[in-house]
Amino acid sequence: MNATTSPVNQYFKALQLDETDSSLSQEILENCGVDIERCLECGKCSGGCSNTHIFDFTPRKIVQMIKIGDEKRLLHMDSLWCCVACHLCVDRCPSGIDIPRIMDYLREKAITKGIPATRPTVELFHNLMLDQVHKKGRVSELYLILNYNLKSRQYLKNAELGPQMFFKGKLNPIPARVKKMDQVRRLFRPKPGQKGEAR
Repeated sequence: MNATTSPVNQYFKALQLDETDSSLSQEILENCGVDIERCLECGKCSGGCSNTHIFDFTPRKIVQMIKIGDEKRLLHMDSLWCCVACHLCVDRCPSGIDIPRIMDYLREKAITKGIPATRPTVELFHNLMLDQVHKKGRVSELYLILNYNLKSRQYLKNAELGPQMFFKGKLNPIPARVKKMDQVRRLFRPKPGQKGEAR
């Protein structure tokens, strides 16, 4: 299969100008502070991305999909859960388009709409890390990985690395806690029907 006959390129080729919707671009601007219209479509974001080999849509294609307002496909795409926020795309972008920030926003929107993650273990890791920040104010790598392996039923995954990292001082068995937890918890939205601090 060559580039011109790939499903992704056929999808964009089939689009008509009257099918586009700019409201999503405006929503991204208001909620993320990222102006998609500044994109030059040079493709440097896709060329620098460390995970394009597992993306179903490259960063450049994702920006195009936002421009045309294809929210349904954006919220269901696998790429949404593969971005590791390495910021290589941002560093290489001449316009400074912050794609990781957009991906975070789209992930949260998908969760709010009840759209299941294409990679449940990634969503699990995401939630466990946020839960630690909510409870302690920061992340303990040791408890995060132990909890993740337990919840994902990968009990012995990377078990051989634990002792090595511990004896090199990379894992702290006593998790630190910030003093002003009230300020941290203000960053978390309350759950529906719940008052005060919550995720």
